Amino acid sequence: MEYKKKSLLFGYGNPDRGDDGAAYHLLLSLCSKFEERDVDLFSSEITRLNSEIDVFYNFQLLPEHSEMVASYQRVFFIDAHTSAINEEIRFLPVKPEFKYSPFTHHFSPSSCLAVAESSTDNCPDAWLLSIRGYEFGFSRELSIKTSQLVNRAAKMLMHDYLI
Repeated sequence: MEYKKKSLLFGYGNPDRGDDGAAYHLLLSLCSKFEERDVDLFSSEITRLNSEIDVFYNFQLLPEHSEMVASYQRVFFIDAHTSAINEEIRFLPVKPEFKYSPFTHHFSPSSCLAVAESSTDNCPDAWLLSIRGYEFGFSRELSIKTSQLVNRAAKMLMHDYLI
């Protein structure tokens, strides 16, 4: 299978748990810049932003997503993180490496790439963009700090990596 000449922005997290929805809000913000219509990120479908960028969102990263990921040239995994990571915005390359976890919600981007590579012989270039969350209660709203970080991360992603 040949790579598509595209990038996939793959966000995941629970937007009903405050800052865990950082990826959801980031993707929604980017979609509003490209789309003239409202985009339903919950549709479980790929949204095409332009000829080079697609967007996909899910509550969690699953092994079933590996085949889709393998069909892209570049993938940017977007998620929230807690204070266990010092950086407010962490951006780092991801390499294929399967890490066993008994919990599906612990399926990592590196494991997704490893499954993609072993099942399709394709592995895209990949990065993880992780945004610091501060509040994870039951809310659809981001905390003020995380909202500011989401805006910074969106600008960084668009200006430094996609445009």
